[in-house]
Amino acid sequence: MTTLATRTSASATHDAISSESVVESPGLLNGADEFSRAVIDSVVNKRGETLSISVQSEAEAISISTQIELLLMTVGMGTGSVSARVAPSFLEHTYPAMHSLTTALDGAGLSGLWTSAGGRCVKLVESWQMFISVDAPSDEKVPGMPTRPNTLLEVVAADQVPTDWFRTRVAPRASSRGLTTVFYSTSSRSSDGHESLFDRVRRSNLTKEWRDGVRRHFDTAVEPVPATAR
Repeated sequence: MTTLATRTSASATHDAISSESVVESPGLLNGADEFSRAVIDSVVNKRGETLSISVQSEAEAISISTQIELLLMTVGMGTGSVSARVAPSFLEHTYPAMHSLTTALDGAGLSGLWTSAGGRCVKLVESWQMFISVDAPSDEKVPGMPTRPNTLLEVVAADQVPTDWFRTRVAPRASSRGLTTVFYSTSSRSSDGHESLFDRVRRSNLTKEWRDGVRRHFDTAVEPVPATAR
């Protein structure tokens, strides 16, 4: 998947994105590219899909989400695009993701255009990327700060996000028409052994895939190549 290396005009719109904007990169493992294409396609066409991906590490989740966030922020900076990233821990998940995104923005030549807002948001002209942590919610508000996403909602380490917390705190603010929602996890089972939020989404997506053949769950694990029959 490519990183935009040149400054995009502030008049760019979501129509400028296409599934071809995401191309294979050696840094992403099998399944990540297809997942990213599906996310972009859902956003562009306002399908409002719910997608899920099993990743091999938190670092891999950050790598994938950073590239998607960078692309959406850049092409949406003249349209008021708002995306949100929900994670269980500020120190373990949120701060590293914020640092990764701002570093990517600088690398894309946008260091003079983005600003930090309210301590948990990154703003690029008119586009916003919000960061929300279960263990350290922020109440700091600034003028013009959005209260809900309208483009993409990411739930990272979704096996660790309490299902009831998500249902009562996040879901009511994730009702924008056409909002794409994606779930990342390195595990499908919560720490207490019960079915996790991620496992519920994964199971639902696999059931829908079986019914209509449209892929909704992805996996970055490299599948072993079968030995040639002798």
